[in-house]
Amino acid sequence: MSRDLYNKVKEYNGAVNARFCMPGHSGLDHLDALYSSAAYDWTEVNGLDNLLYSDGIIANCENRIAKHYGYQNALMLTSGSTCGMQIAMAIARSRQGIALAIGDMHKSFFASARIMGVKVRCCSDLKDAEELRSSVKISCVFVTSPDYFGKLKPLKEIKEFALTEGALFVVDEAHSAHFPYSSLLPNNASKYADIALVSMHKTLPVYGGGALVLTNGVDVYMQCRALRADIHTTSPNYLVMASMDYADDYMTSRGEEEYAKVKQAVDRFKTALKVGEVVDADDFSRLVVKIEGVDCGKICDALAAQGVFAEMSYADLLVFIVTPFNCDKLDLLASLINIMPQEKLESEIDVDFGMQNVEKSGDVVLLLPDDALGKVCAVDVGIYPPGVPVIKKGDVINQKAIDFIKKYSSRLFGLACGKVPMIE
Repeated sequence: MSRDLYNKVKEYNGAVNARFCMPGHSGLDHLDALYSSAAYDWTEVNGLDNLLYSDGIIANCENRIAKHYGYQNALMLTSGSTCGMQIAMAIARSRQGIALAIGDMHKSFFASARIMGVKVRCCSDLKDAEELRSSVKISCVFVTSPDYFGKLKPLKEIKEFALTEGALFVVDEAHSAHFPYSSLLPNNASKYADIALVSMHKTLPVYGGGALVLTNGVDVYMQCRALRADIHTTSPNYLVMASMDYADDYMTSRGEEEYAKVKQAVDRFKTALKVGEVVDADDFSRLVVKIEGVDCGKICDALAAQGVFAEMSYADLLVFIVTPFNCDKLDLLASLINIMPQEKLESEIDVDFGMQNVEKSGDVVLLLPDDALGKVCAVDVGIYPPGVPVIKKGDVINQKAIDFIKKYSSRLFGLACGKVPMIE
């Protein structure tokens, strides 16, 4: 058993007489059930190492995680993969050229590019990227794999493309945290990525915010390490880090049997489901149910009313993240979906608005959707999850975009009190 950080925190909890340091709850658990894990919520006291300049117990934990994930180095984060994207984009800024995104990217990609002042270009697939290469200098290639629906990108081919351009290859594999722990699951991006971003909290028993920057290459690692010290919060959460350490050790020793159990439960679910169909995914634990022509947002709401919570709905799709810690509930899930009332989907989610994108600066004002026609959007807007912008900063808003905003306003990121930030 290798849970050095977790065990060290436990050791401190057993020996403490008084805590006159952050956090302000002082590790006491009697305030409310909310604080049942408060004792594990430490700060950088003597002997617990410092995440931003790790050279002790945290560094050892990072080295062990890197080995298990197949990368040369790992950097722990307690601020989520968005922090990792900012680190990757800061490296892109230091290189000559543009950052090229192949396929859909999370909103953090675009936000990080704006913050870091990096020019980006987007293309739908590798064929489009090949056509672009003669007109621009590509310094970094970004891709999301797997996506929210459990689909993988052709990483080998994209890596070869990046190599021919002399470009750094960055993979947002936030949803792949469980891959290294079972031979039943796909391979992660370790054979191809120079930098990978992994959200351990998405699929492992890790508290929210627990994520990794994984690297191959000494220079890239040193750059990422220095940037983490600049970008990451100076108050890293030890509760989160301890859970990352615990989860890695637990899954290293039990991942094969645990995901065999998940696979059996998913197979039973497919048999028990009488409504719709399970969509093929590269990751069998990402359960995507399609009920054609049905508004699955309403089914998602009805499930929540029964105390069962999906990861998301998207038009006539339901998405569930299945883990060893909830797979025993799949029989219940199938039985509920089978009896849920079905409402017709009014229309598919149409995100091809055909808008012009312009560069414009000026004051930002908040407008009601109907007042935004012909105005220039000041932010990225899209449905969350999955968090992919469909209206980008600089887009000139047309009627199709207004209709989209009004229809999905309760699920959109980028809005402020139902209003759209526009550039005057």
